[in-house]
Amino acid sequence: MLDEVFGKLNRVVVFRWNLFGHELEIGDTILVTWVIMAVLIVACVLLTRHLSQDRPSKRQVLIEWLVQTVRNLLKTSAGSHGDAFVPYIGSLLLYLGLANIITMFNFLPFVQIYSPTKDINVTGTLALMSILVVLYATFRYKGFKGWLKSLADPMPMMVPFKLMEYVTKPLSLCLRLFGNVLAAFIIMEIILGFLPFLGAPFSVYFDIFDGILQAFIFVYLTTLYIGEAVE
Repeated sequence: MLDEVFGKLNRVVVFRWNLFGHELEIGDTILVTWVIMAVLIVACVLLTRHLSQDRPSKRQVLIEWLVQTVRNLLKTSAGSHGDAFVPYIGSLLLYLGLANIITMFNFLPFVQIYSPTKDINVTGTLALMSILVVLYATFRYKGFKGWLKSLADPMPMMVPFKLMEYVTKPLSLCLRLFGNVLAAFIIMEIILGFLPFLGAPFSVYFDIFDGILQAFIFVYLTTLYIGEAVE
């Protein structure tokens, strides 16, 4: 049983692509990520058509509420500088939210989808992107000299510890998301193996509630790091 569960964690090559004489392997993680990207792009195009200031539709109100929620989140941590990071944080929240709950569609016949965030390469890349945004915020609003001064605040002996944060922060983001999604995946597989009739209620928690919660935690911590960079 456990061997079967852990066997599902291995990368599955969906198809191979020959590019300029080099064979590229497209795994299930990349394929699902492409599907999520396509869904989000199509949804953004369709949901942002025919917007109106005078008579906003229900979908427009929903979109504005989501954007305002992200703006408020950034305003709390980054103040007036937060608006510059709304596109990144909003995109990150939408991707992670859908990526973490995509396993709920496995009830469809002949469909077996696994969350791409159970792959540490995905969570590591997202964490690296977030720390690069934090570095961009630091140099944009503090400048190089301001950044050097912040490293020595409140005392010069803090410099090595603050430099270490540029490694520990993305590492914690990566491992926290990966560990929680992986644990939820293993628990759900064990439940479905021994007690399949309990799959639906547990799926509501692990596939939906916990997935959205982990997406929010990742985004929230990223906004805190941005806030620290621009304060």
